Amino acid sequence: MPETSNRKEREKIQHRNEILDAAEEVFAEKGFHRTTVEDIASRAEFAVGTLYKFFPGKEELYQKLIEMRCVQLRDEVLAAMDKHSDPGAIIKSFIDTKIQLFKKYYSFARLYTRERLGDRFTDSDLWWKIAAPLFDEVYTRLEQVFKEGIEQGLFRDDIIPWDMTIALDNLTDGFMFQSLMFPDKLSFESKFETMVRLFFDGVSKNK
Repeated sequence: MPETSNRKEREKIQHRNEILDAAEEVFAEKGFHRTTVEDIASRAEFAVGTLYKFFPGKEELYQKLIEMRCVQLRDEVLAAMDKHSDPGAIIKSFIDTKIQLFKKYYSFARLYTRERLGDRFTDSDLWWKIAAPLFDEVYTRLEQVFKEGIEQGLFRDDIIPWDMTIALDNLTDGFMFQSLMFPDKLSFESKFETMVRLFFDGVSKNK
């Protein structure tokens, strides 16, 4: 009996994850408003009724997807940064990890970009109540890294750590967005050295 129960639980988790993965793809392609529950069920190859067994509706499914991915992104970015102690190495790790996560969660990158460019991003409590606090943890860590770098004489002391944090995130986001909009012209992965050079040329302290 316990083995049967465990197998059913594993299948339930697998089906739930398959629905979330399918929803991510469809939301990324069509946006929240143009996506229907039927679209998601069809992509996941489940009956609509099966989807409702896991999620009350499209809004709840969307919320759970955003929460799940944002937690994963935060955890993986912080884990990668914590492997290093040198401020310069940590910043390079942040840039590289962002590229790797872009490839790993490509559909979510498309969804995030679509939402950020639309009204839903600024108006939705979901993004500000769930996503923003999680991303703020990464920002706080980056800000601390820049403070340490300034104290060690690695970074300029005429730029505050918070501004360096915002500059780094927006520099990498800019290349990511361009690679999504113009994939034939720009590869996010190929711009690692460019992003490193541009950023460090701006913040490194002159010897």
